[in-house]
Amino acid sequence: MKNVFVLEERAHLVSELRWQFEGRSDWNITVFSSEHDLFQQTLQEDPGSVLVILDFSTGKTICLQYLQRHQTARSRFPVMIFSPDPLENLEWALRELGVFHIQSGELEPDRLAKICCWYLEPDPQKRQTYLSKTRVTMSHPEETN
Repeated sequence: MKNVFVLEERAHLVSELRWQFEGRSDWNITVFSSEHDLFQQTLQEDPGSVLVILDFSTGKTICLQYLQRHQTARSRFPVMIFSPDPLENLEWALRELGVFHIQSGELEPDRLAKICCWYLEPDPQKRQTYLSKTRVTMSHPEETN
């Protein structure tokens, strides 16, 4: 099972990602409103099967608390940040705390789904098969439209 855990208040990212992964029973998209609950759940999962997305609009303090816990955890898993606002002043600090991707501005659900697939589907052949059957069309997570 591939788990995408999202920390957000409105469940907007989660609903968009669920639509992107519709029909894929091996993908679990879960929303969390508490960084503590999210962190506790990630500790129970295999690090190779979890990707975390933090919606920065839930609050900088909450996201930074989660990242601090993540830094001290014995197991590591990928963390992404989504922010509707630019984060230029924080980007390097967030990367130092273990964030591998930051998406700011307009929400691009297909791009987020592609990045999730890129990290949680290590077999390139399976990844390509998945991509050809979904709404996700980019060939690499860092490419722009």
